[in-house]
Amino acid sequence: MAISPEDLPLKWTLIGIVTSVAIGIGIRAYTSWLNERIKMMMTFQLQRNMLDAQMLSVWKLIKNWHTGDIQIRIQTDCEEVATMIAKSALSFLLTVIQLLASLAFLWYMDPMLALMILAISPLFLFSKIYFQKMRKLSREVKSEESNFSNILQENLRFRLLIRAMGIFPKRRQKLTASQQELFILKMKQLNFSTYTQSAMKICINAGYLLTFIWGIYRLHSGQISFGTMTAFLQLVARIQTPILALITYIPGFVRFRVSADRLLELKEGEIEPQIEQQRLLQTTALQIQDLSFRYEDKWVLNNLNLNLMAGQPTAIVGPSGKGKTTLIRLLLSLIKAEKGQILLTDHEGTRPLTAAHRINFAYIPQGNSLFSGTIRENLMLHVKEGEHIALEKALWIACAEFVLELPDGVDTVVGESGMGLSEGQAQRIAIARALMHNGDIWLFDEVTSALDRNTADTLIKRLLEFGQDKLCLFVTHDLNLADTCVQRIYLD
Repeated sequence: MAISPEDLPLKWTLIGIVTSVAIGIGIRAYTSWLNERIKMMMTFQLQRNMLDAQMLSVWKLIKNWHTGDIQIRIQTDCEEVATMIAKSALSFLLTVIQLLASLAFLWYMDPMLALMILAISPLFLFSKIYFQKMRKLSREVKSEESNFSNILQENLRFRLLIRAMGIFPKRRQKLTASQQELFILKMKQLNFSTYTQSAMKICINAGYLLTFIWGIYRLHSGQISFGTMTAFLQLVARIQTPILALITYIPGFVRFRVSADRLLELKEGEIEPQIEQQRLLQTTALQIQDLSFRYEDKWVLNNLNLNLMAGQPTAIVGPSGKGKTTLIRLLLSLIKAEKGQILLTDHEGTRPLTAAHRINFAYIPQGNSLFSGTIRENLMLHVKEGEHIALEKALWIACAEFVLELPDGVDTVVGESGMGLSEGQAQRIAIARALMHNGDIWLFDEVTSALDRNTADTLIKRLLEFGQDKLCLFVTHDLNLADTCVQRIYLD
């Protein structure tokens, strides 16, 4: 069917309408996608920043936060802050503009009606008292959520130990008590929210009713037409709808403020600066001069003097709590001495020990220190090309040849906390990992604690044979190990 010239404007009008609708749908879809993408990027960046701050915190600050609390802050609080910044803040601004524009137009048509509508709007929700109450409730809820996360994390981490000790009912009771407290706090928050929303709806309906009565009165007196009254009602709806939207943002703003405060708490405190690591050329000696350290008011090391030489293994022995682990932390520059100094000597001379020299230490901590993943990933954690010994050789020295006999060999997957391996097996893999690092200074903390006598003797023999040019320090309660060392230091 042919289109007459008179129909052409209508045709292009319809095409324009359809095109505009399609473009609008596309723009809304794109902006929604873009908002979500920006929110995710901001969340991940914020989480990385918070995690970096905790990973690099000085030792005295680490004890301030429970792991479960840190997890809930990084996961939940970071997302709430990112959501507010990336999405809600812009929507809030646009809603305010819409509200002001509608209010200005109503003021132009009838200033008295505009004042009355504004007067009975639920602006009390913007009051200081409301914000203080909402903030208090939000902080209490988040605090209890952190406490619940602490208990949950401990219960899951030690679930086998809890069952073995027969304390499952006690730990379950503790978790239930935290849930009940969290339920009470969330009910308080819900009750307060229900009260404020009810008051808001009353104000909204009252505003619409007032506009209707005011319009009937002026229509009856002949001051306005029926069309003007209809415009009044539409404008009031356009004012109250943004107000309603603004009110829905308020709890989010309060949670944002509380979450931001909680994240700032994690950022407070001293952070270890990241400096370039300095690998020394064959460390030959380590000197400890008048070294002293205390925890609060308790001195654990007082004027300690010690000389360690390459090729002369040293054993540090003594009862628990006398500073053996503290000495390792000082050597690794994880804590700072109250007085005294530690000096390192290599072929280029002698220099004070700093955190930049940490790369020269091969450290084997006490207990299970394997990460989830394959054995290969654990062995190659901090290995650089050309700076490590052969993997098979490291496993042999550490008496961990059993790894090569596993069905998947070094690609065997290790569960959380070394799940799937015995404590002795995990300990030997950790030793092999340290040997792969190929540092000049070996620090062993209770390296034979999970091994039988024969395996321990074989391990020490191989370590001392391979480490003849290394500077070896053993912190141990194993007197047989201590007897194999050239130098024995007793801390009491």
